[in-house]
Amino acid sequence: MDKPVVAISRCLLGERVRYDAELKHFPELVEFVRARFTLIEICPEVEIGLSTPRPPVRLVQQEDQLQILGRDDPTLDITAAMQTYCEHRATQLDSIHGYIFKCRSPSCGVTDTPIFNEHGEILHYASGMFAQRMLQQYPQLPITDEESLITAKQRDDFAQQVKRYQQKLST
Repeated sequence: MDKPVVAISRCLLGERVRYDAELKHFPELVEFVRARFTLIEICPEVEIGLSTPRPPVRLVQQEDQLQILGRDDPTLDITAAMQTYCEHRATQLDSIHGYIFKCRSPSCGVTDTPIFNEHGEILHYASGMFAQRMLQQYPQLPITDEESLITAKQRDDFAQQVKRYQQKLST
């Protein structure tokens, strides 16, 4: 059987795609994923055309609406661009077998992204906009983040989940 296909946040591979252009490199994780999976590298912010570096953004809840607004300049609103991206990109990923997201990201956090009110206070934690779309589109897809892949056992467990999902799709 071919290597499973796993999508991964590009910043986890040591690419300078973060808003602050800093490296977030995880050598053990990179070695693990490159040895076991065929990778699709994704950065939603870069793919919607944002530069590196760029102004930081965060998820803001205003009434029933979730928006991605500038942290320092709330007039910066990338919500519509990200929603369009989420709709199109998620459907293109129907053949992947797993996804490794960047924690706490407004687009990629799995469960730990802070959701702010308009006054900058944290209301609660949830998934980033793109991660949420992927969770809705593919509820059985093995999805995790780098903080859930710290130990060898966690990485091996994820690899087994991915293999089982791949086998399920091929039958």
